[in-house]
This record gives sequence, structure tokens and C-alpha cells, in this order.
Amino acid sequence: LEQKIKIFTYFDIKEERHTLYGFLQKDILNFFKQLITIPGIGPKIAIVISNSELLVKTQKAIQQNDIDYLVKFPGIGKKTAQQIIFHLQQKLLISKTNNIMLSPKQKEIQTALKNLGFTLQQIQTIWPKLNLTLNLELMLKEALILLAK
Repeated sequence: LEQKIKIFTYFDIKEERHTLYGFLQKDILNFFKQLITIPGIGPKIAIVISNSELLVKTQKAIQQNDIDYLVKFPGIGKKTAQQIIFHLQQKLLISKTNNIMLSPKQKEIQTALKNLGFTLQQIQTIWPKLNLTLNLELMLKEALILLAK
């Protein structure tokens, strides 16, 4: 319990309220900041979209013009989804080689797989297929099964 963690924060100051948002990864904070610059996207919607467990899928959806994926978020309609894609597609730090931002669980899985001798290219191919809602142990097991195919 005495483990130190670093929290990256964003302080939203409005006339009637002051709200502090905290993130465990700087990448997620940066994505959140990019989202709130888009007309129609406020901090409440941005916090849901920048959820670390869904971040990779969300960024891929933006890169692939997947409006249907984005409209699944509460408060996001077709027009807002198009705005998100228009404003963020070029800004995202996703390269053509799938150098994507990873959730904390994915970073642990990636490290474990690298230690087992898998290359980064091999590991990156499994992210779209991997069930990110599993616990760490089951995610690793699923990753190994996917890489064995």
C-alpha cells in the first residue's frame, strides 16, 4: 500500500466550478487535452473517451475513420464523431507501423512478451485482437495463444 504513483493532472477552471482531473499516464492526459480542444467536447465526454482501457481502440477508430465506433460513447453523435476524426487524425501519435499509446496493462504484457523473446512487430499485431478487459494473467495467456497462431 505504500507504493508511490505519479498522477498527471488537468485543472479545469470555469466561472462556477473548478475541477481537477487526474491521469496515471501522460499520454492519456495529452489525448484528453487534445479532445477538449474540439468544439462540442467538454471534459466530461473527453474523460470517457480517453479511458486508458479503450484508448488504443479509440485511437485506431480515429485513424480508420470509424464513426460507428465513436458514436457508441455517451454524448457523441455522428457530427461530433466526424469532428473528432477531423481534428485528431493528423495529431495522433499513431504511426503507420502501429506505434500506439498503450494502457498500463498493455505495457506490462508488452514487457513480458519482449522478455519471452517476441519482437515489437509481433506484439503490435495482437492488440486489435486482444481482449483488454481480462485480468493481466488471462491477457498474457491470450496474447501467447494469439502469437502462437
